[in-house]
Amino acid sequence: MAPLSWNLQAEAEARAGLGPASAAALADLQRLPPDAQCAALIDTRPLHRRLFAGLAPPGLPQAAGTYRGTPGTALADAPRAVFLAVRRPGLRQRDPCPPAAAVPAAMDALGARIGAIWDRAPQGDAAFDALAEVTHGFLSVHPYLDGNGHIYRLMASGLAPRLGLAPRPDWTLHPRPYDHLMSLCLQWYPDHPGLMSAYLRRWMA
Repeated sequence: MAPLSWNLQAEAEARAGLGPASAAALADLQRLPPDAQCAALIDTRPLHRRLFAGLAPPGLPQAAGTYRGTPGTALADAPRAVFLAVRRPGLRQRDPCPPAAAVPAAMDALGARIGAIWDRAPQGDAAFDALAEVTHGFLSVHPYLDGNGHIYRLMASGLAPRLGLAPRPDWTLHPRPYDHLMSLCLQWYPDHPGLMSAYLRRWMA
């Protein structure tokens, strides 16, 4: 069986409505009571389903709103890797994500950390460290077959006010605002987490 594939980057027409749809999803998220906002950031599957239900590959409707590795679904064994066209010193061109079987548990663990961060609501320098932790936790797992970046940017935008932060004007939900430096910070995070914290200051104030 051929590996499951879904590449939104190659589908310009399908992606055309993602800017307004993402903005509407964020506005709805921010209108929720605080506890409901936190719950939506802990489990982003409804957000992913909302944005991508009409864009999933033919014959694979479960790809919208379903984690890789979810038992009993077509994504139970779905692999994922991040491929980078940009070549820079210290930057791996292919960054494998955790195997599908590890994704549900990884997302449960990340959800617990998001809940703790939401309750603690760190401010100042600690706010950037917390956002860096969530950034690495989500993007290193890449829980969805595609659309991970859009969901991450919704998460970051939804969490920022709780941490006393606000996205800068050039932070966009769609298209992706950041460049290869985000990938470099992700790859180096385990040994140098401060790089991600510093990089996020470029996008949040």
